[in-house]
Amino acid sequence: MMAVNSAAAGIALALLSSITTAAAHALLKAGKDKLAIRALIGAVATILLAPVCLFVPLPSAQMLPWLLAANALHTIYQLVLIRSYQANDFAVAYPVARGIAPILTAVLGIALLGDRITWPSLIGVALVTIGVLSIAAGRSIARDGLIAAITAGMLTTAYTIVDAHAIRLAPAAMTFIAWFFTLDGVFIFPIFAVARRGRIIALLRAEGRQGVLAGIITLICFGTALIALRIAPVGIVSALRETSVLFAVLIAAFALRERVDHRHAVGALVIAIGAAAIVLTAA
Repeated sequence: MMAVNSAAAGIALALLSSITTAAAHALLKAGKDKLAIRALIGAVATILLAPVCLFVPLPSAQMLPWLLAANALHTIYQLVLIRSYQANDFAVAYPVARGIAPILTAVLGIALLGDRITWPSLIGVALVTIGVLSIAAGRSIARDGLIAAITAGMLTTAYTIVDAHAIRLAPAAMTFIAWFFTLDGVFIFPIFAVARRGRIIALLRAEGRQGVLAGIITLICFGTALIALRIAPVGIVSALRETSVLFAVLIAAFALRERVDHRHAVGALVIAIGAAAIVLTAA
C-alpha cells in the first residue's frame, strides 16, 4: 500500500511539474537576453532557498559529490538550451530538447537505479517520446539549433538520473532541494556576469519582472519534480514531465504567435494516450 501511495504521489507531482515547466521555458524563450533571464532564475532560487539550508539536515558526504554534479549538469544544460532557443522557434526547439529524454531515462533508471516499471507503463513512456518528437518533425530547424536541442535532450537524461540518485541519498528531500537551488545561482550568475560585463545592471532591470516570475515558477516546477524523483521511478517522472510539451504548443500558438499545424494535434494526442497509460498502470 505504501509503494502504491508513493507512486500515486509521484505521478501527481510529476503532472504538476509538467504544467508549470512549459511556462518557465516560455518565459526564458521570450526574453530578449535569455542568459539574463536564466541568471535571474538562479538568483531568485538562491535568495529564497539559502535560508532554508539553515534548517534542514546537512548534505551527507555520500550525497555531496552528486549534488555538485547535478548543479554542473544543469548549468551546462541551460547554456545549451539557451543556444537552441536562440536559433529556433520554441515550438520546434522545446519538443526536440525534451523528446529524446523519457525512454532513455526510463531504461537507465532500470539499469542504474534499480527502478521497476511495468511493461504497459514503459509502452506509455515510449508513446510520450514518440508524440513529443513528432511535434517537431517536419519543421524547419537550423543545424546548430538542432545539435543544441539534441544535446540538451541528452543532458536532460543525464541530470535526471543524477538528480534522482542524489535526492534518494539525501537525509531529507528538502536537504537536496534547498542546497541544489542555493547553488544554482552560485553556478550560473558568475557566468552571466562575465559574459555580459558592462551591461549587468541594465539587463537585470530590463528582464527583471520576467526573470523573477520565471524564477518563482521554476521553484514550483522543478521542486515538485525533485520530490517525485525521490518516490517514483525516474522514467515515469521524466515521461509525465514531458507532457509539458502539450502546454508548450498552446503557449507557442497563442502567446508567442508561432505557427502550429495538424502535426501538433496528432503528436499531442499520442502524448495524451501515453500519459494516460502511465497513470493507469503505474499508480
